Amino acid sequence: MPTPDQMVVAAAQAALRPLGLRRQNRTRTWVEDRGWWLLLVVLERTRGGDTRLAVAAKFLWGPMRELTYDLGGPVYWREDTGDFATERSQDGHVWVQSIRHVRDDQFATDLEQLTGIARRRVEQLRQEIATPADVARVLSAPQSRINATSWWNAFHAGAAAGLSGDVALARKHFDRIRPDRLAVGWEHDLGRRAAALGALADDPPALFHRLREDIAEMRSGLGLPDAPRGVPPEPVW
Repeated sequence: MPTPDQMVVAAAQAALRPLGLRRQNRTRTWVEDRGWWLLLVVLERTRGGDTRLAVAAKFLWGPMRELTYDLGGPVYWREDTGDFATERSQDGHVWVQSIRHVRDDQFATDLEQLTGIARRRVEQLRQEIATPADVARVLSAPQSRINATSWWNAFHAGAAAGLSGDVALARKHFDRIRPDRLAVGWEHDLGRRAAALGALADDPPALFHRLREDIAEMRSGLGLPDAPRGVPPEPVW
């Protein structure tokens, strides 16, 4: 009989491979290369042995080489209806974030629902951020998620705007990353990167090509192919 881990992998492979996602090595992470971003589906095994779902975008304009959740993340759902959301609702219904193996038949049923929700969230996220302009619009909207108004949110919004040719919006977001409010090392690094990109906002083609170079550097660092599909074309200036 398969172990619970093997059941998770088999269910995820069956659901996600037809969508173009590939398992990363022997992990519980499935990845689709979208050119300027990676689509991640993670069926994380918690310390308690549960299986928890996250679907997220990792933007390749850098600078973190880890598979970070730059947009999206944990998924919550109602077992009774299959409705799902990216935040736990306070509507009086029971929303869950994970499943647990009790019996093989029960776990197989729960995995079928879980991977079906993963498929739906994958397709939803693809539609939400089909272009860098979509990312800039989504991240420029009022954010309700905890930490969504962080320096990283501003950086990703600025980079997406610059890549789409909206240099005024790019400058606005890069300028939000205030050097006088930065404390720890990674914040200073991010601030320097944002300042360097913001300084190119008066030259839209230069900003665009710098971001393209950053994407190429990140792709190389992650061992991704040099000429991916989906890298945004140069805007008409």
